[in-house]
Formats: sequence, C-alpha cells, structure tokens
Amino acid sequence: MSTVEKKVEAPDPAYLSAVLRRRQAMRARLDAAEALFETVNTEATALLDRQYRATKSTKADVTLDDDTKFATVTRVGGEAEARVTDREAFNAWVRDNYPEFFDFRVIPARTEVVIDSAFTDRVLGAVTAANTAQFADPETGEVHDVPGVAIQPTRKAYFRWLFTRPSKRQPLDGRELVDEALAADRLDLDAPLALEQAAEPEQA
Repeated sequence: MSTVEKKVEAPDPAYLSAVLRRRQAMRARLDAAEALFETVNTEATALLDRQYRATKSTKADVTLDDDTKFATVTRVGGEAEARVTDREAFNAWVRDNYPEFFDFRVIPARTEVVIDSAFTDRVLGAVTAANTAQFADPETGEVHDVPGVAIQPTRKAYFRWLFTRPSKRQPLDGRELVDEALAADRLDLDAPLALEQAAEPEQA
C-alpha cells in the first residue's frame, strides 16, 4: 500500500512578507549597532589605556546619568616570558660559561650545536622571573648578562567588562537598568558623543 504524501501548503503571503521584512530590518539595525559599538569600543579602550598609563588605575565603574552603577570594567594585565631571540649568541654564551651544557650532534652532511634543554628552560625561567636578561648562577652567585634572550609578550593586556548582578539594594541587573534608562529617555545611544577638547595654549 503506497503512502500519499500530504501536499505542503505555502505560508500566508502577508505573514511571510512581514517576517522577512522584520528579519532584514533587524539585520540592518544590528549591522548599524555593531559598527557603532566597534567605534565606541575602540575609543573606550584607548581612553582606559591612557588612564592606566597616567594613574595606574585598573578598574572603573560604569554608571548611568544618575550615578547608578550598571557595569564595571577591569584591566587584565598581559603576560610575558623570556625567549631565545638570537640562537647563535645564546649558544656562544653557554659554550663560554657553561660548557657542560654545550655539545655537538653529528648528523649527515652537517654538525649541529646542542644546548641542554633543561638548562635552557632554567635560564629562561630565571630571566622571566627577574624580568631582565640576566641569570644568577645559584652555585657561584655570579650574575650573567645573557645575550640572545629577550622578554617578549605572550598575551596582550585587555579590558574585561561585566554587567552588575541583582542585589537586595538593586533588584535589577545591569542590562535591565540600561533598558529602564532607554525607556525613560535617559540614555541616548544614537546621538554622537561630544569630542574631548584639547587644552588650547594661552595666547600672550
């Protein structure tokens, strides 16, 4: 016995048109919001970075026009570690100062210099901890300037943004506070911000 497939009915033209219209209109609004956000985010990051360099401040409250806090922004420091940047200079230093960690490896058609990997890790770890290209010999106490090694960033500093959570004093979370301010016309996300005015030199 064959099964007759039920004929698929087309959606209501008016409803389909309304859904498609709303979808694409929302996409247009989202594109505009993303472009505006990118501009404002770049400016906010530059200003926070400048504030950090000037005051070493790592955290700021984000408030509405009535000073209600609805978010926080925190600077998360970057990370850096020592790396061998000039292999020949580093190898020569090991050869001259720690020959027990210096060796050769003969392979077909050429000879390679081999530095003990555990020793290299120990030197790089000490340089990272000291935050300078120096190695203090734990046995002799002698401090060596280590050539061919530099502190290099492994992760850039960034800013972490968090909305506030509800509390007994404030039952609304940060996003809800923004919605409330927008509904009350206390927050305008479309009007351009006034540009920071540079101090003009006094005229004689």
